[in-house]
Amino acid sequence: MLADQTAALPQPPRPFPQRIALLHFLRRELAPFPGRTVATVRVVVACVTVLVLCMTLHVPEPYLSVWVVTRFAMEESSQTLLTAIVFLIALTVGLAVPLVLLTFAMDQAWLRVCLMAAMAAAGLFFRRTFVIGALGFVIGLIGTMIMTVPDFVSVPELAVRFSLWLWPVFALGVAAAAATDLLIAPTDPEALLRIELIARLRATEDALAGCLGTGRTEAGAGRLATAGITKLLALLKGAEVVHSSVITRHAQYSALITLVDRLVTTAAALELLSTTPLRADERERLQRVAADCGRLRRVLEERRVAERTPPREGGQPPAGGGSARLPAIVELEHAVDLLQQALGPGVVATESSSDAERGRLFVPDAFTNPEYVHYALKGALAVMVCYVLQSAVDWPGIRTCIITCLIVGLTSEGATIQKGTLRISGAVVGAAMGFLAILLLIPGMESITSLTLLVAAGTAVAAWVVVGSPRIAYAGVQIAFAFYVCVIQGFEPTSYFYTIRDRLVGILLGNTVITLVFYYVWPVQASAAMWTSLASALRAMAQLATVGSRSDDQTVVAREVQGLRLQAYGDFAAAQRSADEAAFELSAEGPEGLGAVALAARERLQRATADAQSVFLTQLAVAQQRPNVAPAELPDALIHGLRRFDAVVGESLAAIADRAERTVDRALPDLRTPLAAVTDLIRTEVATIASPEVVAHVEARLAVYREIVPRIERLGVSELRR
Repeated sequence: MLADQTAALPQPPRPFPQRIALLHFLRRELAPFPGRTVATVRVVVACVTVLVLCMTLHVPEPYLSVWVVTRFAMEESSQTLLTAIVFLIALTVGLAVPLVLLTFAMDQAWLRVCLMAAMAAAGLFFRRTFVIGALGFVIGLIGTMIMTVPDFVSVPELAVRFSLWLWPVFALGVAAAAATDLLIAPTDPEALLRIELIARLRATEDALAGCLGTGRTEAGAGRLATAGITKLLALLKGAEVVHSSVITRHAQYSALITLVDRLVTTAAALELLSTTPLRADERERLQRVAADCGRLRRVLEERRVAERTPPREGGQPPAGGGSARLPAIVELEHAVDLLQQALGPGVVATESSSDAERGRLFVPDAFTNPEYVHYALKGALAVMVCYVLQSAVDWPGIRTCIITCLIVGLTSEGATIQKGTLRISGAVVGAAMGFLAILLLIPGMESITSLTLLVAAGTAVAAWVVVGSPRIAYAGVQIAFAFYVCVIQGFEPTSYFYTIRDRLVGILLGNTVITLVFYYVWPVQASAAMWTSLASALRAMAQLATVGSRSDDQTVVAREVQGLRLQAYGDFAAAQRSADEAAFELSAEGPEGLGAVALAARERLQRATADAQSVFLTQLAVAQQRPNVAPAELPDALIHGLRRFDAVVGESLAAIADRAERTVDRALPDLRTPLAAVTDLIRTEVATIASPEVVAHVEARLAVYREIVPRIERLGVSELRR
C-alpha cells in the first residue's frame, strides 16, 4: 500500500527504558567529551582562588562564595559574563528591596510573614513571565531569604550587617567564575557558531551523498533539522557581547543561520522523499548542490569571502516533471544561491527573518494566562508551609527547606520531582564526601594548603558532573554545596556534622512539601504537557499547510514560514522534555502513571513525534515553492482547487492536534477524495498552462501531496492518547 512506502524519521532512543540500569546511565552521563576536562579545570581554579581569598581576608560564609562558582559553569565565556551581569543586578535589587521593607517589618512578625509570601510568589511569577526569568526569580529568592534573617539574628544592626555581607560574598564567586572563563582556555562563541554552521553544511552534504548513492546515509540531517536554531541564535547573541565586529555583521550571521537551517531541513526532507531512483537531471542538479555546499563549507572553515560564481542557467528545465523531489531540489538551489550571496563580497541575503521580538519585558500571555498565577501561588504556599514547620520546631538550621521549595518548584509535577531527585542525590553524595573528609582528613590538617587541596579534589568531582548534560548537571551543584558546607565551616579545621545534618533535613522537607503541594493543588502533569506541546506543533503545521493561501507576497510567506518553523521546533523540543520529566510522575491515576504503562505512553509520543516531524519536513520542502505555485500564472480554478486541498490538510492536522490534546475527538477529514479531485483538476487544467516550468511545479506539488497524505493518515491512526 502507499502508506507503507513512506519513510519516517527514525525514532529517538527511549529516555528511560526499563532495561537501562543505573550504572549504565551513570557511565553514559559521566563519560568524557571534548571540552569537559577544560571546563572542570576552570571551575577548580576559580573555586580554589575564591577559597584562598576568603580565608585570607576572613570573608564570612566562605562556603557560599566558593559554591556560587559552580552555578556559573557555562559552555562559553560570553554566556558566563552575561549570566554574571544579570545575577549581580538581581542580587543588588534582591538585597535592597527587602532591607527597605525590613525597616517597617523587623518588629512586626505578621507583616514580615506576609511580605515573605508576597516576595516568594512574585519571584516565581517573574520566573515564568519575565523575558529574563532568572532576573526576577533571583530577586524573589534572595528577598524571601532576607525576610527570614530576623528569626536567627534578632539584633537589627547585625541582621542588616549579615544581609549586606551577602553582596560581596556572592559577587566574589561570580567575578572569579567569569574571570576564569575569560582567561583559561576561553571558548569563542563566534567560533562555536561557525562550527555549528559547518556541521549543518556537512550534514547536508552527507544527506545528498546518501541520496546520490555516493556515501552512507546517516541520520545527522534529520537530527539537526529537528533540533532548531535556538542554540545558534544564543551563540550569535554571545558573539555580539565578545566581538563588537559581530554586531555590524548581525544581518549576515542571521541570514547564514536561517539559510543553513533551510538547507539541512530540506536535505532531511529529500531523504524522506527519495523512495524511487533518481532521474538523470535530478542527479545532475543534486551533484551541483552538493559541490556548492562543500565549497561554501570550506569558505566558512577558512574564514574567507566566497568567490563569485556564474549564475545558474536560465530557463533550465525542471528536474523530471511530476517528481516529488522537485520542490526540495529547487529549495536547495535557492538556499545555496542565497548562502553564496551571504558569504560573498556583496550585499548579504535579506530573506532571513529569525529576529526575536525586541523591547518586550514579559512573555505575551504574562497577564492573561492563569497558569502563571497558579504556579506562583502554589510555590508560595509550599514556602509558607515550610516556614511554619521550621518555626514550630524552632529549628532555623533547616531553612534550606524554603530555598528547596523555590528552586525545585517547576512547571509540572514530573519536572519538580525530577529536580528534587537530583537535589537529594547530589546532597547525599556531597554529604558522604564531606563526612569522610571530616572523619579521615580534616583532623590532620594544619594549613590552608591542605584545605585547598581537599577542596580542589571535591570540586573536581562536583564540577565534572556540573559541566555534563542537563540530566545530571544540577546534581553536581548540590554535590558541591553539601561538600563545602561540611569542609568549609569557618576559618579553622572543624569536625561538626550537625550543619550538613540540618541541610539534608531541610532539603528532604522542602522536596516533600513542594511535591505534595504540586500534586494536590492545581496539578500540572508532564505526561499531559507532552501531548499539549505535540498538539501545539501540529497546529503550527496546520497553519503551515495553508500559508500560501494567505498571501501572494514571497516576503510575507517567507516570514510566516520562518515563524511557524521556529514555533514547531520549540513545541517538538518541549514535548520531548516533558516526556523525560513524565518518568518521575507519582500520579497513578489514568494511563500515564508509573510503570510499564507510563513507559508505553512515552513511546507512543516518540512514534507520533517521529511521524509528525516527517510531515513537517515535507511541508517545509514545499512551503516556499513559488507562493502557492506561481498563482499569477495559473488558472483561477486550479488556484482554488490547490488551496482547497491545502485547507483539508490543515484541517486534518488540526483534528489530530485535538485528539492529542483530548479537546475534541472529531473524525479526520477524508483526504483521499480531495486528493483524487485535485489530481483530476490538475490533469485537466495543466493543458491550459503555457509554461512547461510552471506545469512541472504543479505536477511536483501533486506528487508531494501523494507523499504527504499517507503520512498524515498514519499519524491520524496512531494511538496518541488512550
